Amino acid sequence: MDPRLPLPNLDGCTVRAVDRAVARPIILRYEWLGTMGRAAACYGLFSPSSEVLGVVCFGWPSSRESLAICGPEYSKVAVCLERGACVHWAPKNAASFLIRRAVRLAHLEHGWSIFYAYADPAAGEIGTIYQALGWHYIGQGLGRRPGRQRDNFRRPDGTTVSERALRHGGVKLADVLGWKRIAAQPKHKYTHFEGPDSETLRLACRYPFRRYPKRA
Repeated sequence: MDPRLPLPNLDGCTVRAVDRAVARPIILRYEWLGTMGRAAACYGLFSPSSEVLGVVCFGWPSSRESLAICGPEYSKVAVCLERGACVHWAPKNAASFLIRRAVRLAHLEHGWSIFYAYADPAAGEIGTIYQALGWHYIGQGLGRRPGRQRDNFRRPDGTTVSERALRHGGVKLADVLGWKRIAAQPKHKYTHFEGPDSETLRLACRYPFRRYPKRA
């Protein structure tokens, strides 16, 4: 429907802060979850002609436990890369170019030093982009009580929503008759430490760094 060829390279591309109005169209069209989440800061990748090629959004999921990667005392400097996507004509390596520079800017502008992100097996993700960036892999299903199974629900229109999103939206599971329940695999979690305290934070991490997951 929009058969544009990818740009040949990243020469002249820049990354800068953008507002939600700029990020929203990219996220809603290209991102797996298709929602803006709790974005507190957004950054965009721009072509030399100032066309938006991709965006990333940082914020905080509902679970406060997810912030305590290095213990509760460091939670205030932790933030989640909640959403991110590039347009289909973005040049090769656009995602890593964008994330690396967005993290640097977010640290300078907001003081965040602990960054983390999830890769969702339901979307076919293992976190390849975070592996390419050299982020630390700290496991799967972190923060979930042992034996706790979460489910997703597939709507009649084919879109998927998580059980947690339904609960937080005030929707009772009894109200979604006709929706297909799908067992949700635990998400992979990655973390990265930015700034002069990065080594201190790396040593304070509560979780051992694990080998990267690979596709079968």
